[in-house]
Amino acid sequence: MKDVEALRSFCMELSSDQPSPGGGTASAAAGAMSASLLIMVCGVTGRSKRHIGHWQEIKDIKTALVNRRDDLLRLAKEDAQAYDDLVEASKRRRANDTPENMERFQASLKRAADIPARTAAECCTVLEQSVIVAGIQTRNASSDTLVAVMLAEAGFNGASANVDINLRDITDNDFVQGAQKRLQGQSTKVRRLVEDALSRLREPA
Repeated sequence: MKDVEALRSFCMELSSDQPSPGGGTASAAAGAMSASLLIMVCGVTGRSKRHIGHWQEIKDIKTALVNRRDDLLRLAKEDAQAYDDLVEASKRRRANDTPENMERFQASLKRAADIPARTAAECCTVLEQSVIVAGIQTRNASSDTLVAVMLAEAGFNGASANVDINLRDITDNDFVQGAQKRLQGQSTKVRRLVEDALSRLREPA
């Protein structure tokens, strides 16, 4: 690894006694690492003449995965900020429980739920692309794709858990029910995508 200090710095932030960055950021980071691994697999496969018939498809998937990676990196940062904003809004509400402070608190809760919901959706999309990659990749990179699938699944599950936690205190029932319905649908889809990717990876070369 060329720059272990960058990874160490991130891990040290997660290790601090401050509550952010926390699980939401780690979930987005897992998704970003998944996309990064799949980008690498596309790059390796795209140099193989054996896969020349898939070169354009690989190029297109790689471009899409770069977008997913960058979006997830932004969400990792936004998640930490949303948590900090929620803590501040909660303190204000406890100090002075006015309608304005309650409204601000509810808005902060919604944002704190919305960001991991976006992370979950991005991880689901990464898994969709992992299924395609698993079917056309060079077999020399199978273990990398396998790890990418597991990371994207972990990112989705972690982000979903963070959504659920923040939904508990939101009083807008329409918002809560809509978010829960989307997560339920995505969760079913994620299980199928993981199995599809693993099945393709188990196929003989």
